[in-house]
Amino acid sequence: MRIVLVATMVLAVAASASAQENEPLPKDTSNPKQAFYMSAADLAATAAKLPTRPSANTTILERYDASSITALGYRMAIDRRMQPQNGNVHNTEAEMWFVLDGSGTVTTGGKLVPIMREGKQVGRRIEGGDVHKVSKGDVLFFPEGVPHQATEGNITFLTFEVPRPRVEAR
Repeated sequence: MRIVLVATMVLAVAASASAQENEPLPKDTSNPKQAFYMSAADLAATAAKLPTRPSANTTILERYDASSITALGYRMAIDRRMQPQNGNVHNTEAEMWFVLDGSGTVTTGGKLVPIMREGKQVGRRIEGGDVHKVSKGDVLFFPEGVPHQATEGNITFLTFEVPRPRVEAR
């Protein structure tokens, strides 16, 4: 019995320390038992408030889920990508982009490789991959583990993130 109690305490302390070292836990930003609605005008107004820098975003909707590997059930945000941008890959989440405004090029797949200067990594880019010309109304979906990078243009998009894989089989 003591071993079980000690093991439980050790796991609780480790989980608490791990959560403190990482990003804050997601929160429910709306009622998870009601539909969420945001008008096109409100989306545009929210996007217009983003800071002008190569990468900016704001979370619109977020849901906590203890069964998720990241404690995130889902997140919806508005992002703006201007150049230069780093290539990215999420090993534990799938992501969808719906282009709200602008146009550009997004590269997907291929291999994520470091950009080196004077022996130091200063960024990441995709080598190979598929090139997609995108504009308002287009949709892109990146399963977990698929590299993606906005490589040209100025693109504002609605992003939807869902952690994968789940901790428990569903």
